[in-house]
Amino acid sequence: MFEQKRLQSLICDKDRLDAFIRENYADIYRYCFYHVGEKDLAQDITQEAFLKFLKGLEHYEEYGKLKNYLYVIARNCIRDSFRKPRETALEDAAEPFSDGGLEGLPARVDLSRALQSLEPLERELLLLRYEQELKLRDIARILQLPVSTARYKLKHAEKTLKARLGATTYD
Repeated sequence: MFEQKRLQSLICDKDRLDAFIRENYADIYRYCFYHVGEKDLAQDITQEAFLKFLKGLEHYEEYGKLKNYLYVIARNCIRDSFRKPRETALEDAAEPFSDGGLEGLPARVDLSRALQSLEPLERELLLLRYEQELKLRDIARILQLPVSTARYKLKHAEKTLKARLGATTYD
């Protein structure tokens, strides 16, 4: 009910809609960038996701958080982007998530490799839970899974990641 009222206020009030977009843009961008690994492409997909969100806003009928709806749209836009042929610029090959320093680089490399070795659904669950800091209920809704299944698969992904990282230590 609250989300339905919020939806109506967004449709009617341009300032609230702008505020909603500003509040959620960075999270959706990070989500897109994680999946595509290219700054410009992630920006394009983020823009496309928000445009689709705005176009479908009047017809949105599901109950749940609007932000979850944005993640579903972004996920579909990411899938669509992988179906299209694309060119990759060298400067977009990798965007660091840190300040660019070398401190902690081995740990980040090992974590990145371990994440890439996981199944796509496991990576997605870990990304939504720990990078995007979403609740399990929201993750289940985004991935269209029962909450119990999402919980089980997330725990399995955590155990698998921990096992793959092993007892690696860094000085």
